[in-house]
Amino acid sequence: METAISVNRLTKHFGDLIAVNGVDLQIAKGESFALLGPDGAGKTTALRLLCGALKPTDGDIEINGISLIKHVGKAREFLGYMPQRFSLYENLSVMQNIYFFSELHGVSRSECRIRMNEFLEFSRLTPFANRLAGQLSGGMKQKLALICAIIHNPPILLLDEPTTGVDPVSRRDFWKILHRLLSEGVTLVISTPYMDEAERCSRIGLMHAGRLIMVNTPGKLKQNITVTVAEIGCSQPRAISEYLKSQDYILSVQTFSNKIRVLLGNNNVDLIIPLLKEKGIDASSIHVVSPNIEDIFISKLAD
Repeated sequence: METAISVNRLTKHFGDLIAVNGVDLQIAKGESFALLGPDGAGKTTALRLLCGALKPTDGDIEINGISLIKHVGKAREFLGYMPQRFSLYENLSVMQNIYFFSELHGVSRSECRIRMNEFLEFSRLTPFANRLAGQLSGGMKQKLALICAIIHNPPILLLDEPTTGVDPVSRRDFWKILHRLLSEGVTLVISTPYMDEAERCSRIGLMHAGRLIMVNTPGKLKQNITVTVAEIGCSQPRAISEYLKSQDYILSVQTFSNKIRVLLGNNNVDLIIPLLKEKGIDASSIHVVSPNIEDIFISKLAD
C-alpha cells in the first residue's frame, strides 16, 4: 500500500520542553488515523509539524514522498489543515470565507462555486451562507472551517481536535462529512482526546508525553490488553470507589451513575469479592467486561 505520510525520528523542543519525542510513523493513502491522547500529550505540536507550520528540531517528514523539510511549498500542496481553534475571519460571511481560502489555494471562482454549493448542502450550512462567521454556533464554525480546509480537494487532511466542545448533532454531521471524504480516498489524520471518536478510525496512535506509545487498529489494541476490566453495580458507587482505589492491584476506578468500572492489574476479580462483602455489596453484581480504548491507554501507562 502506498504511503501518504512518513515520519522518522520526529522531535520538537521548546526550550527544555520536549513536546514531540522521536516519533516514527507511517500512514497509508486513504487511511483514517487517530492520534489519541490527553491534553499536553503533544498531539497539536505533532500536527503542526506535519503541516509545516512548525520546523522540527530533528527528524524528517515526507508527504507523498516529498520531504516537507526540504520542499515545504511543494509538500503542502497535498495537505489540508484544520487547527484546533476557529481561525477564520469572523467579520466575513460563510461564502466569503470559502471564496477567500479557495483563492489562496488557486481554485477558480467557478470551480469553487460548484464545490462550495455541494459542501454547504451536505453540511446543512446552505441557509447560513450569508451569515457572518462570527455569528455561527460552535458546530457550524467547525463545519465551515472543514469546508475551507478541503475546498481545494487536498488528498491528505489534518484535523486538530475538530469536535472538541461541539454539540452531539454537529459532531455527527461533522463525521458524516469525514466518512464521505474517506470514501473518496482522502487520507485523514485526526487528533482527539475522545476515545469513542478514535475508534471510528482504521488505526489509532496512543500518544503520551510526546511519544507514540502504541499504534494499532482498535480491534488489535483491545486484543493486546493484559489487564482485566470489571463493572460493579451498587447503590453508593462514589463511596465504594474511594475504598477500591486504596487497593494496590487496582489500576483505575471510574464511576458511572450506579456502576463502577475497575481496571485490575491481573485476573484479580476474586480479590474484590471480600472487599465488596465487607461493604455490604452483593458479589453477584460484578461482571467482567470487554476493555475499551481508554482502558488500554490506562493499562499501557501503568506498565
